[in-house]
Amino acid sequence: MENFDPKNAGADVLKFMKSAFDATFDNVVKIQDLNEKMLKDMIEKGKEMQADGMAMLNDFIENSKKGRDDYRKVMEDGFKKVEETLTAEK
Repeated sequence: MENFDPKNAGADVLKFMKSAFDATFDNVVKIQDLNEKMLKDMIEKGKEMQADGMAMLNDFIENSKKGRDDYRKVMEDGFKKVEETLTAEK
């Protein structure tokens, strides 16, 4: 076990928060990817699937991926700013 260093407490908390965020985010991505595969499999096997239904699904998937990527960027930028602030205070 590492010794507690009060000078680095903020950085340690930030590191823990970022690690927890990354793990949670990665699991959400895996779930979304699995749901995407299941939906596509169901649609491809359906005999009456229309082209516009597949187009709507693809739009939904693209928007979901863009949303999660944008969210990740915002969170990573926030972590970086907090880290810079903590580093500047030393």
